[in-house]
Amino acid sequence: MSSRLELYHWEPNTYFLKPLIALEEKAAQFTSRWFDPTQFEQFAPGFPHNTESDLQLEREGPVLVHGDTLISSSFFMLEYIAEALPGVELRPGDAFAHYRARASAQFLGGLGADVSVLGCIRYLAPVLKSRDPQALKSRLDAIQPQERRNAWAALIDGTYDEKLAASRLPFSLSRVEQTLGSTPWLAGSDYSIADIDAFALLRSLPTLAPDLVNGRETPRIVDFLDRMHERPAVKRALALSRSGKPHESFVPGAEPSRWG
Repeated sequence: MSSRLELYHWEPNTYFLKPLIALEEKAAQFTSRWFDPTQFEQFAPGFPHNTESDLQLEREGPVLVHGDTLISSSFFMLEYIAEALPGVELRPGDAFAHYRARASAQFLGGLGADVSVLGCIRYLAPVLKSRDPQALKSRLDAIQPQERRNAWAALIDGTYDEKLAASRLPFSLSRVEQTLGSTPWLAGSDYSIADIDAFALLRSLPTLAPDLVNGRETPRIVDFLDRMHERPAVKRALALSRSGKPHESFVPGAEPSRWG
């Protein structure tokens, strides 16, 4: 396999933040291929894709190219980086720890979808609505498959359900809070890709849902976020922002009901 390592990504937030942190933890030499999904650059000719990346649950997430290998879906990307690249150990340990990491990622997939809904409604919808409607419709009509097109259309026409997304958060947050009460990290006693995955999805919630994520309601999650923010690799990943406001960068994700 060629040593070529490229990451196609946007601002370091949610799904895009995960591989950036993992690559920084590994001190990996990679080529940053920046794209703006809100300008639909992921549909441009020459953008790397395959069947899996076209149909992935995250829809507009990052793409990792390693030689002839193309990896999509951000948790799978974390697993690949942890396994394929030299450097610090990011795998979660024994077989049970691996199970806990995957179970955490599966569970948090629904939370990630809800976070995407809340972030898109607050930050992305006003941007899209300020653009020329005919030009925007032309771009949307060209998006395939239809499921991806429908997600963008729902955001623009206001059918994204903010209240439903917010109502699902307490259960997810309580599970994470409970887990952090028994172990310092989400897959056990050691830091791993499970923590990178969770951090990327949780870090926007003190802003998006301050009544739910705060020092009184979720002290362990707040402590977890603080510990993650202190990691040098996390600081380097967040410093890759071009806007200076990565917490305002969201794209439509999968409907929460699609995560099982």
